[in-house]
Amino acid sequence: MAEQSMFWPTDGTGDGTSGGYTDARLKTIWKAALGNGVLQYLNNLAATGTGTSTLAVNTGAALVEGYLYENTASASIDTSGLGSTTYGLYVIANEDTISLAVSRSVAGTTIGAKTTRLALNSTTPTQPYIKIATVVTSGGSITSITAENDRYASSRVKTSGTSTLATATRTTNQSIPTGTVTTVTYGSSTDSIYATVNAGTGVITIKEAGVYVLSAQSVFASSTTSLTYRYFLNSVSIDESINTTTSSGAIIRYTITHVLSLSAGDAITFAVSQGSGSAINITSAHFSIARLG
Repeated sequence: MAEQSMFWPTDGTGDGTSGGYTDARLKTIWKAALGNGVLQYLNNLAATGTGTSTLAVNTGAALVEGYLYENTASASIDTSGLGSTTYGLYVIANEDTISLAVSRSVAGTTIGAKTTRLALNSTTPTQPYIKIATVVTSGGSITSITAENDRYASSRVKTSGTSTLATATRTTNQSIPTGTVTTVTYGSSTDSIYATVNAGTGVITIKEAGVYVLSAQSVFASSTTSLTYRYFLNSVSIDESINTTTSSGAIIRYTITHVLSLSAGDAITFAVSQGSGSAINITSAHFSIARLG
């Protein structure tokens, strides 16, 4: 049959097969429509747990060769007995009629027959799979979690808004000593699916490699000399500039925008310095970062 359609009433009329729709046809539709990978749904199966012996995988869904996996409550994988090794965090579709042995799973060390489940494994699975992250353990404790750049389904839509834009805001004073490069910190922040923000330290951590646009702004209580704005990438200064956008009386607002190619795990901070001879307050500050592609 060259042409087919689906989901008509199963009354034997037209393409509405009286025998019902088979799992093979349904899997083909899923694969054709969405491909393999994590779907943009709930919390995208985000993995956390660095510094602990419990790998937590948040809610979400994925497709593995047409098999749908869904997790509606955070799943936990115990890593305490894993020693010091590098593992892949996979969603594995066990097509076999017997259980599949893995390094660690939510259930223990197996994935049941004819099920699609999360698992840590030290080798590439023999059954259909997608890889979500690389997890490194030391003495059973998780030392790093690196998300895979290609973990998402190919048709995943990158929407605008807070899901792709991370921000940080300060609305109280921060003292900037004279002649000292000082990291700007914040009072509140919002994470995105691509970056997390530690408001207290001012560190922005990249979750997925790509090209990013960064924008930072701060308002000084009074004008100053020798003002510099700097981005730091993994503690190394990568940009320095001055850009006066608004001046109203003694209140001076400065901004800096930069486009960077970043890798998963990169840490970004924004800092200022001034040379007035005495400390000057920043009265407010804002930072934003968005992934362009």
